[in-house]
Amino acid sequence: MKELITMWKNTRMIVLVAVTAALYAAILIPFKVAIPLVPGFTEVRPANVIPILCSLMFGPAAAWGAAIGNTIADAFGTFGLGTLFGFVGNFLYGYIPYKMWQTIGKGTPIVKSYISPMKSSIIALVSAIAVGLITWLITRAYMQNPQIYIVILSASIVFLVLRFLSIQYLLVLLTASSACGVFIGWGVHALGLVPFSVLANIITLNNFVVSAALGPLLIPPIYPVIKRLGLIYTDVMNESDLSKPKMLGSILMIIGVIGALIVGNWIAIGGYDMGVLGAGFGQAVQGAGGLGLGLAPFILLIIIAFIIM
Repeated sequence: MKELITMWKNTRMIVLVAVTAALYAAILIPFKVAIPLVPGFTEVRPANVIPILCSLMFGPAAAWGAAIGNTIADAFGTFGLGTLFGFVGNFLYGYIPYKMWQTIGKGTPIVKSYISPMKSSIIALVSAIAVGLITWLITRAYMQNPQIYIVILSASIVFLVLRFLSIQYLLVLLTASSACGVFIGWGVHALGLVPFSVLANIITLNNFVVSAALGPLLIPPIYPVIKRLGLIYTDVMNESDLSKPKMLGSILMIIGVIGALIVGNWIAIGGYDMGVLGAGFGQAVQGAGGLGLGLAPFILLIIIAFIIM
């Protein structure tokens, strides 16, 4: 993680921070008022693809740029105590992709798919139907309801990833999206502002869906151009200023964010009544402080993973 500090001595990296922050904020701000999801806290965010795209190209500059850009955007409608957690959450959102890609992806994020369009379509359709059925089982609803849209969206995302990017990209995206949602949801819930089960899930899905849909369309044409301009962070920074990636950090990050999402939602829907966490924390688990305490080990694991990465 030393490149988060050493990058500030490189003028071009500082410029890339400014570019990322400006681009992110410029796209976020109009949607603050236009399409809010949780008024005062989050909204529909097509700009969520920017930190992912910039992270794979600009590395540590994207982490700082995403955090600064989100803070600037918050000043136009959602600024408050939650902004502090938003800064950290978006910092992780811009940091995790390039660090994880160094260990599980390597090389350019654009891959030549060896799966035919027909096979990609079949895999995408099967995946989408599976998602739709799981949603149906959870909601006990009929398929003419939102599940149809979920099937279509899932099929589109899986097809795009298979054709233009990679499964590694999907894992990186899921981890980064979850880390952002978990940290912000945990912090805002602990402040007693918005329930974790609402904000964490919305942010995670918002990040994941937008980036999974737009990433495969934007990365293939943009990445080669940035590469030719010599602006990929590995070309801009000295090798001595970059820390060596560690697979352990990526593994711990995946465990931390997925575990936090599962346990956080479990507590939020009343899992403490089953006598597991409830036996240890009693009624405290039901409140804002209780969920904050219940997720504390996972938040600590995320922080440790961040340091190791």
